[in-house]
Amino acid sequence: MASGKKYKDLGPCAICGRAVLPWNINVKLADEAQICSDCASRIRVMYPAVYGKRKGKRKKSLLDPIAELNLAQVREAMEKAADYIEDLRARYRCNAAFEVEDISMEPHGWFKPPFIYAKGRCVFGYFDLGDEVWVLHRGMRVKAKLVGIKREDAEERGFENRESRGEGGFPYVCFTLSEKDLVVSPGDRIIKD
Repeated sequence: MASGKKYKDLGPCAICGRAVLPWNINVKLADEAQICSDCASRIRVMYPAVYGKRKGKRKKSLLDPIAELNLAQVREAMEKAADYIEDLRARYRCNAAFEVEDISMEPHGWFKPPFIYAKGRCVFGYFDLGDEVWVLHRGMRVKAKLVGIKREDAEERGFENRESRGEGGFPYVCFTLSEKDLVVSPGDRIIKD
């Protein structure tokens, strides 16, 4: 007989009907309906999450604007989501975009390029660990490799510091880049074709 924790699901998702599992990033809407993380991710780009302090709390937490919507508004947003993402792709001319808000650097060793930690927000699309990306810096386009991804709330969620994917609509402590002679500044954009 296998031993281990048994998890109780939180009921069915109000959109798709699948079980809402407690370890995912689920959303309880303003009208008390609960939606699963997959359904929330479909409109996450339109309603990006931010990481900050709630009124009267000391610790920072994930502030989710989707939780302020009701079920009818979520369904309406889901109908518009595909067109919204296509508009972003046309405007940014890429399949994924990350806006850099702050950077820090760390030496990597003799004759190796430094690690550049770019803090910011994934605007849309997704980035996978190991992706070849382009850094748009002052009119230049420089190729770099994505060697690390860390979400801002990684410690609070009890996960390791590294993620395998950076998704649109979430704040990130860092995207770690490594490339010789790479320059990244706040306001730059990291894109994936």
